[in-house]
Amino acid sequence: MLTPDGRLVASSEVVTLGYPDDQGGRHIGEFVHPDDLPVLFEAIQQAREAGAYGRSWRSRVQRADGTWGVFEGTLVDTESDPVLRGAVLRVREVHDDELAAAAGDRTPDEPDGSDRFHSLAEALPLGILSADARGWVVFCNKAAEQILGLPASGLRGRGWERAINREDRLEVVAAAGHVVTLGVDQQVTFRVESGDGPKWAHAKFVPLGGEQRTGWIATIEDITDRRRAESELAHRATHDPLTGLPNRLLLQDRVRQACGRLRRGAEAVSVVFIDLDGFKSINDTYGHRTGDAVLVEVASRLRQVVRAADTVARFAGDEFVVVCESITDDERASLVRRLREVITAPMVVEGVRVTVDASIGVATTHDPGADADELLVLADQQMYREKRARGER
Repeated sequence: MLTPDGRLVASSEVVTLGYPDDQGGRHIGEFVHPDDLPVLFEAIQQAREAGAYGRSWRSRVQRADGTWGVFEGTLVDTESDPVLRGAVLRVREVHDDELAAAAGDRTPDEPDGSDRFHSLAEALPLGILSADARGWVVFCNKAAEQILGLPASGLRGRGWERAINREDRLEVVAAAGHVVTLGVDQQVTFRVESGDGPKWAHAKFVPLGGEQRTGWIATIEDITDRRRAESELAHRATHDPLTGLPNRLLLQDRVRQACGRLRRGAEAVSVVFIDLDGFKSINDTYGHRTGDAVLVEVASRLRQVVRAADTVARFAGDEFVVVCESITDDERASLVRRLREVITAPMVVEGVRVTVDASIGVATTHDPGADADELLVLADQQMYREKRARGER
């Protein structure tokens, strides 16, 4: 099921190709071999403007595993259907040895296909770059200009490379080069040089010209929003939503990494386990909103007294953990003293002046074979010994 501009509304065909059945919103052109895009675009255009349905054509379509199959497509008018109401692209896989073997025998800038390719490429929401055998871009559409942040004049030739973040440039240029030298498709994700904050793009390079490989064509997709969403999901999975500190999962990983560095010459790993005393009475007296504000304030204070390389994490409830590497006995004692001072200093939260105390336990190891989980347990046990000695609950 397609929108008027060729985007998928619903599909079962992608399942046949190995893609999950959640491709809604993607343009059908993303699955089609770049050399075969003109005939697809022309069919969509004729159906949209002239109602010319029923025409069939063949094109190469990429499966999820990267291989290509040859499919025959037919646009079917279902406007009168009470359920579908639109256009459906009906496809079936066919055997066309000549088309399947072709790696593309005409570059988009050749006279007999140039005008049609250029006009149809501008309708595609993906960026399109086409390059000659040297890797010099000879064509780019408006979408490519917008994604890469340069005008067409700045992208042609080798100018397109300037749009790529310096740290990613060699990888992207190498991928484009391999398309011509090796004759294989390449995909690469990279950052775009942008003054408007981090911007990400994903490019798919496909060789042109058959065995002679006269160049490549690339589709470029802006994936900034997708990367941002993935980053946010990863952050939520590893950080406490209230305080923003690393959560128990990330803490355990940090301790394991620190212990691993002991095997590579690091001097020591110290785990400081902190449990707030008197926190329950604040919750009982003033409510959980005030209690949450206390936890946020404590987290902020803890971060202020540790080194940039140290980890401060919320272990659970009113328990916090600090992980330090390569710290001397005197520095560790000084750190524990500062931690206790900032925790016990009075604070005003939600308009209420409150104080809390802390029970603190410390475990340190120099052993390259130390177990990270055991180190956390030892620090926790030390904390509870202090809590019992102080008569706290």
